[in-house]
Amino acid sequence: MTAQALGEGHRRALLIGTGTYDHPELSKLLSPEADCAGLTEVLRDPEIGQFEVQQLVDADRPMLERAIEEFFLTARRDDVCLLYFSCHGVRNRSDKLYFAVRNTDPERPAHSAISASFVHDMMDECRARSVVVVVDCCYSGLFIPGAKGSESAGFEEVLAGHGRVIVTAGTRMQRAWEGDHSDAESPALSRFTSAIVEGLRSGDADLNGDGLVTLQELFKYTSERLHLEGVEQTPRMGGEMQYDIALARVKKKRRQRSSRTTKKTPSRRTAGPSPTRRAEVPWRVSAASGSARQPVLSDGTLVVHEKYSLHVFDAESRRRYPLIQTNYPGSAVFHSGTAYFPGPGSLLRSVDLRTGKPRRSARLQVCDGLLSVSVDTLYATSPDGSLHSIDVRSDGVRWSQKLGQPAVGCPPEVAAGSVIVMTEEPRPLGDTTDLAEKRVQAVVEVTGQPNWSYRPERPLSGEWAVTDSGIYLVQQVDLSRQRIVAVDPTNGEPLWRFDAAANLAVAPAAVSGLVVFGDVDNRLVALDAKSGAQLWERKTTGRVLTRPFAVGDTLFTADRAATLTAWKLPVGRKLRSYEVLLSADRQGAPACTNDWLYLTDSQGDMHALPTKLRA
Repeated sequence: MTAQALGEGHRRALLIGTGTYDHPELSKLLSPEADCAGLTEVLRDPEIGQFEVQQLVDADRPMLERAIEEFFLTARRDDVCLLYFSCHGVRNRSDKLYFAVRNTDPERPAHSAISASFVHDMMDECRARSVVVVVDCCYSGLFIPGAKGSESAGFEEVLAGHGRVIVTAGTRMQRAWEGDHSDAESPALSRFTSAIVEGLRSGDADLNGDGLVTLQELFKYTSERLHLEGVEQTPRMGGEMQYDIALARVKKKRRQRSSRTTKKTPSRRTAGPSPTRRAEVPWRVSAASGSARQPVLSDGTLVVHEKYSLHVFDAESRRRYPLIQTNYPGSAVFHSGTAYFPGPGSLLRSVDLRTGKPRRSARLQVCDGLLSVSVDTLYATSPDGSLHSIDVRSDGVRWSQKLGQPAVGCPPEVAAGSVIVMTEEPRPLGDTTDLAEKRVQAVVEVTGQPNWSYRPERPLSGEWAVTDSGIYLVQQVDLSRQRIVAVDPTNGEPLWRFDAAANLAVAPAAVSGLVVFGDVDNRLVALDAKSGAQLWERKTTGRVLTRPFAVGDTLFTADRAATLTAWKLPVGRKLRSYEVLLSADRQGAPACTNDWLYLTDSQGDMHALPTKLRA
């Protein structure tokens, strides 16, 4: 059977892993997260799999079912689609298979787990010519139609469809084994998935030596390896293929330098690099399943906010903490190891970043994406137009103030002794204008009493930069041009204005006495924060994707041309650049220290790069 050419159509993979469970009968699994990370590495490698990979770890049932449905229903005819599960397998009294998720009740799987029949239904609806499903869980053989009655069902007999293939970690009765977790800080891949990853990474699964690893070759390699290692699992494969499916290329091995000129180094297994040494090397970890917000560094953790999910990592060890599910897509805020965001019914919810467990919080309805923290105070806006000051140490409400209109656009900011809020006038009945009238209000930080109000002469966008020296607002002059307006934070009086040549691509940034912004025509402009005078203008390779940010006297921008660029402040001289495509974040920016930049790329991976980037 000949193999399909590797380059035809899009190559898409959805990897699902669940290791954390609420029910006591479902033990915690350490391998699923490692399985997804290992598969992502080889499948996404442009020299091996060339797949577009999305991974979901410890997600809930509605999110997973939506992702599976979208994965299969958006596929095109020439696509290669690979769906993967690593989790507990649950079977009911009728021997129907279910994939366990975090809140699965093994006694009631039909209402709390993902059914194999649902996945089969989605596969039937898929238009892709090549569909592969790999299942690494207990009783996985039940996923192959016909497997209930016989474990010896033939490859061509058990699954109807054109080019649809299922590979399982074992038979309908066998359990799937995790890897060796002797090092709890570095969980091992499961035995089945580990063989798959190794076969692809090393190229050893290319049994005929033609430079391609096909599905049948990978299945034979994996089965033989488990047998040689004495693992009590018998993988199964079922389906129908008009041609074999090429999963990967064999990565060319780089020539090693002669031992005569290369110093001998200790084995990583016996004398790995010390934590100090590892911190000097740039790194990347798989964080979100796709595009996500830029990281937030909080209390020794790095948090990547994907829609409806918070991915939390230890900043030093890069260990992943339990996934935190949110009810709304807006930004959470963080303080002392706690995340704050709206929960069910818009009630304020607080969750421990490291454990994922709820903490006590004030019982208030709050608006999504409109929370902020300053020192030990949480500022929260309510749907009724109230602003609350909450002591995060005691969860007590210090004061509440009616603003008159609901807050919009940006979270509250503290500047010059006031809490600054952007509010929106309610639209008259029948008003269909695109831009509602916004204004800026300030209340006294200590008491919450009204201080001043600024009503602009033109509509405001929902983006600003706030400092003790000025509030820098963005006004819409016409459809294609915007204006920067500076307002005094002590009294709300306008200070200066600057007409930009085009609309801004992201929110402006106030750094080192400058106001810096990038526009949609790839201009990067720096203004004097006191006078509004233009100091310099430069061209970026592509349109900027995140708010500009600074470390010391170095400004950084990230653009659509996959370029992260460092500029010398205050003159705007280009210093160096790094090739990486960041995930777009109009109001956010990568997290940074004096030595490191932490950023999220367009695939959802988190990178750590030294602030002194190499060209």
